[in-house]
Amino acid sequence: MRKFATSIAISLALFTQLNVESHTPMESVPELRSFKQEIQDWEDHRSFYADETIDIVDMHLHPGSFDKLGPKGREFVLNAFPLDLPDFLKIPLLRVLSSFQLNPYGAFIGIKNECRKASANNCILFATYAPETWGIEPNEDLLGYLDDNRNSFDGNTFFYGLASISVANWDENKAESLANLETALMHPKVVGIKLAFAHTLTPFNDPKYFEIYEVAKEHDKPIYHHVGTSPLRKVSDFEEDQREDLYKTFDPMYLEDAIRSFPEVKFIMGHAGNDANREGYSKVDEVFYLAENYSNVYIEISALGNERSDPTGELMDSILMRAKEKGLVNRLIYGSDGPGSPGNTQTYKDRVLESLERVAYSYEEAQQVMAGNARKIFKMER
Repeated sequence: MRKFATSIAISLALFTQLNVESHTPMESVPELRSFKQEIQDWEDHRSFYADETIDIVDMHLHPGSFDKLGPKGREFVLNAFPLDLPDFLKIPLLRVLSSFQLNPYGAFIGIKNECRKASANNCILFATYAPETWGIEPNEDLLGYLDDNRNSFDGNTFFYGLASISVANWDENKAESLANLETALMHPKVVGIKLAFAHTLTPFNDPKYFEIYEVAKEHDKPIYHHVGTSPLRKVSDFEEDQREDLYKTFDPMYLEDAIRSFPEVKFIMGHAGNDANREGYSKVDEVFYLAENYSNVYIEISALGNERSDPTGELMDSILMRAKEKGLVNRLIYGSDGPGSPGNTQTYKDRVLESLERVAYSYEEAQQVMAGNARKIFKMER
């Protein structure tokens, strides 16, 4: 009976995957036998490049739950649900799914299991403050995941974290929000700051938010910015007279003043400025301009190379080739933007390794992208 109940639970999780644009959809349902309640340390999960074992650090994982989503996030997820059911049935199914999939220590398809099957030796979890869109995964919950006694692999720390900050009602709440961020940054497993101004409609170039960079400088922590459009913020949803302000929330050129003003702070351009909605607003060129002109700018390559956004791999190939030609290999950082669907974390990693091979990266260059650069800027030992 217990095995039957377990199979039903896993089947439910597998058959109710969301067709979310920023993640790879599931093309086929894996065999249930491939899912284990918990991947053990002694199990051999390795990735290879040029016939050598390669270290993997996935810097982009989102914990959470359905109930933590904001109203736009819930609407998006409910509309993307693949079964034609009323919401009163969809919602409990999504709650069950997220209790497995978005839990760092969830059974079978939890984040740690999925990362280990992808042969990651370390992963970074994100806190999130985007109340209208993807919701709130507060710093306090992030610290709880990091302090959990299951946060280990082979006797060492497995998960690290990027703290975040609420920018809601900034003028009134600034002191409290900054204090909360500083408290999180003092945790030894918090290695940076994650910001998503595209989700909160916060302008990159407003100097009143530069105090966040002052905190980053004081604590010597990198800043990760979501740049490029958001799946929940389509440009076409905004009126023409609103779009100039919208551009300031995702166009990385509006970050140039901050990048120039804080040369000690490392700025990571998330998703390489990819056009998530394919509306013609790619900011890849702008990201490369900043990386070429400022040594404190890094490029992260999550989400943009999935099977739906980049079925042939041409987009990922072009970004990797461009980085190689521009001498920016030491500024590329791997992330998956998982968990997505069961198996997505592994599939995305495989697709990136295949792209690295196609554009003739050496083993040493591939190792920089897949782990070395992240370990250096986040100060994470292997």
